[in-house]
Amino acid sequence: MSPLNRLTLRQRLLLWLLLPIVGLIAIWAWATYAIVLYFANLAHDRALEDTVQTLAGQVHIEQNRININLPPAAHRMLEFDQMDTVYFSVSDEHEQQLAGNHKLPPNPESSKTPEKTRFYSDTINGVNLRLAEYVIANEHNRGEIYVRVAETLNKRETLAREILIYVLAAQFLFLTGIVLLVWHGIGRGIAPLSRIRDAIALRTHEDLSPLDETGLPVEVCEQVRVINDLMMRLGRTITTQQRFIADATHQLRTPITVLRTQAELALRADAKDLHTFVIKLAAASARLSRLANQLLNLSRAEAGLTDTTKFTRFGVGEWVEDVVAEYVPAALDKHIEVSVSIADDMPAIRGNRQLLFEMLANLVDNAIRYTQADGKIEIVAQYADESVILIITDNGPGIPEAEREHVLERFYRGVEVSTEGSGLGLAIAQEILKLHGGRLTLAAAPQNTGLCVTVEIPAVTAV
Repeated sequence: MSPLNRLTLRQRLLLWLLLPIVGLIAIWAWATYAIVLYFANLAHDRALEDTVQTLAGQVHIEQNRININLPPAAHRMLEFDQMDTVYFSVSDEHEQQLAGNHKLPPNPESSKTPEKTRFYSDTINGVNLRLAEYVIANEHNRGEIYVRVAETLNKRETLAREILIYVLAAQFLFLTGIVLLVWHGIGRGIAPLSRIRDAIALRTHEDLSPLDETGLPVEVCEQVRVINDLMMRLGRTITTQQRFIADATHQLRTPITVLRTQAELALRADAKDLHTFVIKLAAASARLSRLANQLLNLSRAEAGLTDTTKFTRFGVGEWVEDVVAEYVPAALDKHIEVSVSIADDMPAIRGNRQLLFEMLANLVDNAIRYTQADGKIEIVAQYADESVILIITDNGPGIPEAEREHVLERFYRGVEVSTEGSGLGLAIAQEILKLHGGRLTLAAAPQNTGLCVTVEIPAVTAV
């Protein structure tokens, strides 16, 4: 685990903000130091310029003679400095020293304009100096007289250190203030996250109510909405599972009791009656298996557990024919005529083939179960309004109009229904269609001689 991963969100934000802030402060400090030092050196150069010009004012040229009026008191004053050593010299054009306390190096610049002070740096005996040179034109021999004043850099270096200390101290105080303000500001900024954390931590596993979004920043609100949506879906799934467990417990109790009773009777039966009880046991087992499968399919459809990204595309004709083929033996047992009509050029549909197979199988099974012997069932597949429409019509007893909405509820069976069943077939079909964006409607068959079930599923027309 990297050290960065051990930091809190506040520490990470502070680190990400301080790095550029420290960089900017460093640039600011360097620029401030450079500017102040420039003007400090400029002030020292101006003082050096005054000295060299004062000294140049004491040089007089009379009749080709150079006189330097520099009494001892002026000499001592010129050399006096508590921190630096001051050197001065007056030289002719041949660099012959006419006056001064030390011979000073000439200005390396080739252009030397008279009556103008030039500044440059050089060394004497390894000591760094700052020099000012003033050139006086000798009109008698067309030569030049060089007046130079130099000083060591003690004052300048001391001033540079003092400036650096004060600049760094000010920047340190400034940085400390920024750190405290940023730390406090980040804490205020992420306070809503702590509020959300505490709200979640104080909840029990049964409390899936939405988190309060009042007073939260926009970014945090977006995260809270995602959490609320997750809790809503989780609550719906838990509710579905709890209802499934309750329904399964209730609905499976009777078939399991019957199965156990048949098994006990088979154990006590004589050899000649054993075959009869085994047949009844097998039938009870088949009903129990069908009920369990229906409950599982209903639970999956209601919870939306099918991943829509894994839906496949398949043809309508093959799908309908596969379902009908499975129930042909059951229809033949009751001498029911089943006709299938599939329109040409039917588009494909997209979905979970297994669930859609179960949906259509439930509808066909219901039609066969509730249609009397020698009856008729008609299945028509057609395309209209960008949807695949399946119409399943039988000439059975039908469903009274007052009960058509109720039969779509789980475990509801008609008042006058005597046919064996669980009351789950239509509920499963409706939930599966909802998952696929489809719709299921019930109506009376033509001439009110049965039931007409209409299924609409969105078609896939794009290539």
